[in-house]
Amino acid sequence: METDIQNLTGRKKINLMVLIVSMPVGGVETQVLSIIQRLNRERYNVTLCCIKESGELGEKAAASGIKTISLNLMDSNKFSLYIPWKIYRAVKENNIHILWTHQYVANLYGRLASLFVKVPVAPTFHVLYDNPKLHRSILNNLLSYKTDLMVSVSNAVAADMVRFDRVNPEKIKVIYNGIDENAFSSGLSKQEARKIFNLPPDGIIAGSIGRLSEQKGHRYLIAAVSKLKNACVAIAGEGPLMEELKSLSDSLKVKCIFTGKVGPEKIPAFLSALDVFCFPSLWEGFGIAIVEAMAAGLPVIVSDIPPHREVVGDAGVFVPPGNADALAEALNTIMKDPSIRGPLSAKAKERARFFSIEKTVKAYERLFEDLLK
Repeated sequence: METDIQNLTGRKKINLMVLIVSMPVGGVETQVLSIIQRLNRERYNVTLCCIKESGELGEKAAASGIKTISLNLMDSNKFSLYIPWKIYRAVKENNIHILWTHQYVANLYGRLASLFVKVPVAPTFHVLYDNPKLHRSILNNLLSYKTDLMVSVSNAVAADMVRFDRVNPEKIKVIYNGIDENAFSSGLSKQEARKIFNLPPDGIIAGSIGRLSEQKGHRYLIAAVSKLKNACVAIAGEGPLMEELKSLSDSLKVKCIFTGKVGPEKIPAFLSALDVFCFPSLWEGFGIAIVEAMAAGLPVIVSDIPPHREVVGDAGVFVPPGNADALAEALNTIMKDPSIRGPLSAKAKERARFFSIEKTVKAYERLFEDLLK
């Protein structure tokens, strides 16, 4: 295997395995699919390996010609040595040269498997440590000594890796997530887009995209809009807080439309229906939905946390996380004053160009070549 890897620095194809728990519709999963579909097929043979089932985006990967494997494991969250053994077998059977893993569970099991199969592994970290767990920090620290390079999707996530896992910062490479900017010009008028999602044809709509969980801070958006006139909320996503958020909007007499899950292909149309995009997350690793909204030319209001500062720069409005009053004030200012909306929209589109998917793909291809060297 060592001789084969040395030869790969020439023109031989690289067998890359992408390891992830599953591929439902989600921010991380959409980004992974977007990257692997764009890798140079003359240089890379890609195998997508899901520890659980493949999921909706795994099926899309398979339909686009990417070999997809489902191990159908992890019936519970208990640690199992059987999982790294199965990954080891999949790596051997597919003659894999590089293992690229995503998020804590796949990073853990993938690195354990790589100790025996002797292939370089690139664990990728996507989220901040909102609730650091001691056992995770210890395992990440120990495994970092056997890992040549680790990827972080933002400097904020990298800082958490150093702070909590105490990994060597020289082993961390920051590669930002990216989008296809052209995909977010839907060509629909606002009225046409609103019809698709059964949204009110008139009035101001403040929208957001994300799983309905405590992390995303949707309750603060609903509370903020309750303080405004002639405005409503549209939220694309599903999750455990659906009923709770519906009850909150009813109690505050806010018109709030929950569209349910919106696939990546319909996100541009959803964004076209909005007047302003709000992302009041309490914590986040990157926030790809913000970049998508900026690419669509929407003014954005985001919670003031380090990853959002890193992504938005001076192209949006920041409010303290968990502060509905500040969010209401920002919304009111943007809605009332077109002289603010226009420049914000232009700045947002310009900022989004920095996060191109082509740039992201090239950065990962350089990373894989460096790992083989």
